[in-house]
Amino acid sequence: MKKLAILLLCSGLLVACSSSSYSVKVTDGSSELISGEGIKITKQDYFEELLDTYGSSKVLNDVLTAIADKEVTDEKEINKLLKEREDMYAKYANGDLDSYAKSIGYESKDEYIKEALLPDVKQELLRNKYIKENLDNLLSQYQVVRFKKIIVSKESTALTIISNAKEEKDFDAQMKKYADNAEDAGIVTKNSSLDENLIKKLETLSKVEKDGVYSDPITLSDNTFAVLYIYDTKKENKNEYIDALTSDQELQTEVEGIYLKKYNFKVNDSKIKDAIKQLSSQYIE
Repeated sequence: MKKLAILLLCSGLLVACSSSSYSVKVTDGSSELISGEGIKITKQDYFEELLDTYGSSKVLNDVLTAIADKEVTDEKEINKLLKEREDMYAKYANGDLDSYAKSIGYESKDEYIKEALLPDVKQELLRNKYIKENLDNLLSQYQVVRFKKIIVSKESTALTIISNAKEEKDFDAQMKKYADNAEDAGIVTKNSSLDENLIKKLETLSKVEKDGVYSDPITLSDNTFAVLYIYDTKKENKNEYIDALTSDQELQTEVEGIYLKKYNFKVNDSKIKDAIKQLSSQYIE
């Protein structure tokens, strides 16, 4: 955990001290870093501003990366996902990842990959590891469903679609008919951006065990009606469900909290500790 000392931009300046709002101090902290008419910013002022702005997230990120270093050891898996991330960001940067890296403050593409992309990849694989080991429970807990939907204005229309769409091809034909109000929602969880009435039904929908049209139309909050075709109820492509759960922010926080507790994460500076609690009560006691 070589970065856990919260060096930020003040590497080599840390010394032990006990006064002021932070227990961490910089050497010669009272020296003026910036001055002018009516302006005086000391080294300690600047350091504490960095801690106020980035301290909690920096500590958390470094600790989670250190945990990932212990838990995620498959270099082939790491390099595969890292290459995917490099290619993705290079595409966004018109193929010039080096220029992109420099534009956001890194000295080179290599530094950007090492300091930003690699920790992110390792932390994602850390979450994936937990999700793979607990997949069945998490699929139930997060009410995971895969469905297509058609939204119509009348309940009678919805009932007609349900009656006539005996097979998936029939439902797909209806989707083409109602193209502007139909979509393949794909994999969703209880935290997905869906109509609130549909969210309330996910617990029931997630327990459906056979592909097909759901037996009842679902009344949405705007008084329209959703007809659903629930599919892949056997959840055969596990990786797609793992990816969907990995992207769930609530689950991400939950998994991170579990690993932090496993490794007895503690912060001795009370102000930084409180800031981390503000990020999530699951991170620290």
